[in-house]
Amino acid sequence: MALGVALGRLGIPYTIVEKNDELGGTWYVNRYPGCGVDTPNHSYSFSFGPRNPWTRYFAQRQELLDYLKKVALEYDIRKHLRLNTELTSARWDESKRRWISTLKTANGEEIFESTTLVSAIGQLNDPHPAHFRGEEDFKGVMLHSALWSDDIKLDGKRVAVIGTGATAMQLVPSIADRVASVTVYQRTAQWARPVAGYSDPITEGARWLLANLPFYVQWYRFNMFWRYGDGLLPFLRKDPDWPHPERAVNKGNDRHREELTNFILSELKDRPDLIEKCVPTYPPYGKRILLDNNWFKTLTKPNVELVTDSIDHFAQDGIVASDGKLRPADIVVISTGFKVTEMAARLNITGREGKNLKTAWANDNPTAYLGLTVPDFPNLFVMLGPNSGPAHGGSVIFQSECQSRYISACLVEMIEQGIAAIDVRPEPHDEYVRQVDAEHAQLIWTHPGMTTYYRNSQGRVFSAMPWRFVDYWAMTHDPDLQHYRHTKAQTNVRGNPVYV
Repeated sequence: MALGVALGRLGIPYTIVEKNDELGGTWYVNRYPGCGVDTPNHSYSFSFGPRNPWTRYFAQRQELLDYLKKVALEYDIRKHLRLNTELTSARWDESKRRWISTLKTANGEEIFESTTLVSAIGQLNDPHPAHFRGEEDFKGVMLHSALWSDDIKLDGKRVAVIGTGATAMQLVPSIADRVASVTVYQRTAQWARPVAGYSDPITEGARWLLANLPFYVQWYRFNMFWRYGDGLLPFLRKDPDWPHPERAVNKGNDRHREELTNFILSELKDRPDLIEKCVPTYPPYGKRILLDNNWFKTLTKPNVELVTDSIDHFAQDGIVASDGKLRPADIVVISTGFKVTEMAARLNITGREGKNLKTAWANDNPTAYLGLTVPDFPNLFVMLGPNSGPAHGGSVIFQSECQSRYISACLVEMIEQGIAAIDVRPEPHDEYVRQVDAEHAQLIWTHPGMTTYYRNSQGRVFSAMPWRFVDYWAMTHDPDLQHYRHTKAQTNVRGNPVYV
């Protein structure tokens, strides 16, 4: 949507292909109870257009979806949008200098040609359900949290939740008082940051200030973005002289550890049996930091059990952990994340000389110049691609605007200079990847005492961005086409460019 707005302003024609029957992406697909944003929504919103009159500081799923629908209406995006249409493959045709895409529609397959191909599916879109011995024997309802169905009846049910990431921290407190029981299966304890007023509505007076006081909403947006973003990054840099690297990466990070540990201890003061299960052993922010949604308080409820023994197998009526105990369940929610390493590679994209993106990104190691372009894939851009995912805070909305500006600026230069195709040269790409890896070596996400979806099977951080957001904004503000190989447009007898 951000790119559509940028292209629309420039008068560049575009088509958005969407496999679902409505726009909204994450906020259309995910509909589990408690689903919402864990970034302040004043920074989790576009910089363009009128400010949205949010009702909460951390909006729930429906309010976010309504906001995106409103943006689509304001910028006439729907006329460029093809719903229920899935891209199944795309190949670069060197003779035509076009992408030839195969689309799956309600009326069958269709071939679609375009000068440029953009993957805007991001990183967290393809569910990665864990599998367990005997799961086929389970007689109840089992589903991944990202595939939640509105017709699931929770009231009075025995629910098992596998995983303790961001989704589980929103889901479990939202359903605990409705269900007969909740059993949470945890592999790794998570740091959770307390946020006063996380669920509170924005007061009438504050909403008036945000809507009417000149520059107040801009200041507030910047304040949230800085506090939940670049203001945090210095605390995530390794201090080589810090004497306790096993528990923190620097003195400030250790202070965060102490504060977050004290919070957990205060929340669980009446349940000492939970403390060892809930205090992580790795440094805070080493894995995605979570926001406390009464998570620890919920774990103390009499109908909630936290299980840290590994799952041995499924039975017909529940789950048996390695302690040998059968814990009954009517509904099992698998909240184990997404296939992060695939990104655009799962779209079956073939570039120059038959090179497939899945092969180029083999061994769970996707790379891209500025997180956007890949050698031998002309006129292909991957939004929220490798090493451009926000990890120290910030907002994917901000990233989408940075990348939209870069892509649209590339297209403008190509049009003005008569260039039919660009693909990034291997040297700038490889140098950028070296810089990314060198920076990550100094940051918390390469700490050895943990596993995280930011790292691949070889231990390389491939997902998270190591830069400050203000630096990435500068990197992507004005593209340098000297970093790209150019294919000039053919010209007709009058010398005018002809785009074919």
